[in-house]
Amino acid sequence: MRNPKISVPSVWATGQLQPRRQRSSAYVAGNRHPAKMWPAIARTAIERYSRPGEVVLDPMAGVGTSLVEAILAGRCAYGVDLEAEWVAHARANVAAALKTRRGQWGEVFQGDAGDLASMLDGKRLKAPVDMVLTSPPYGAVTHGQPDTARVTGGAIRNRNHRYAEGKTAAESLATSSLPRLSSGLERVFAGCYLALKPGGHMVVTARPFTDAGRLVDFPSLVVRAGLATGFDLADRCVALLSRWDGAVLRPHATFFHLTNTRNLRAQGKRVVLRAHEDVLVFRTPR
Repeated sequence: MRNPKISVPSVWATGQLQPRRQRSSAYVAGNRHPAKMWPAIARTAIERYSRPGEVVLDPMAGVGTSLVEAILAGRCAYGVDLEAEWVAHARANVAAALKTRRGQWGEVFQGDAGDLASMLDGKRLKAPVDMVLTSPPYGAVTHGQPDTARVTGGAIRNRNHRYAEGKTAAESLATSSLPRLSSGLERVFAGCYLALKPGGHMVVTARPFTDAGRLVDFPSLVVRAGLATGFDLADRCVALLSRWDGAVLRPHATFFHLTNTRNLRAQGKRVVLRAHEDVLVFRTPR
């Protein structure tokens, strides 16, 4: 259930600052990750759906944003990620966060989020946890960051748009087809179901994306995967990726997102900059 001391509307004002300005000194590594969760979104979810002293699990932890925000909010945290590079970055960020918070703990493991059951059986993860918070990869679709002509001496070059250096692991959802992404999410959520306490919340952030010129309703895919693994859909909120000045939403768009949107509009296509992402809140039956 929601923390009765916290009152948060269904539209979360999580974009008042640019994401890089939301990161405290606890973040010491991982700037190259192409799809980091926004700290304000993680913080709002943690404060709304858990209590101090409880344990938060992120099965697709990336550089550990949800873990850091859990620790800073007085919770403890488990993180799992498939790629060794991000595991190292998440451990560094967790270690930095723990220096500022006594009495908390955080652990990060390398492993396949689709096989959480084996981690539970092997006692690497001690269940039950009180909350799951995660942001699945949107297939291979990321915008990355630009190296300008001043750096390259020529054309603008995209960087930091891959989920792994070199070849991505075969199990990775980041390079999956849509059917494989859907079935992979079901495996991940099935493990989360086993790990969560009765009545515990799983909070998943998701946004639509374009694949081969086709708009993919990724939030609905996430909802179907959650329901298929036994969760109830308890809430659905909006986390702003934009600054709200009281009259206008001003999206924090990356260079490539902005460029792609302008090019498509010039072709007469009805596209807009993304101003929010969905926050999908599931709960295990009591």
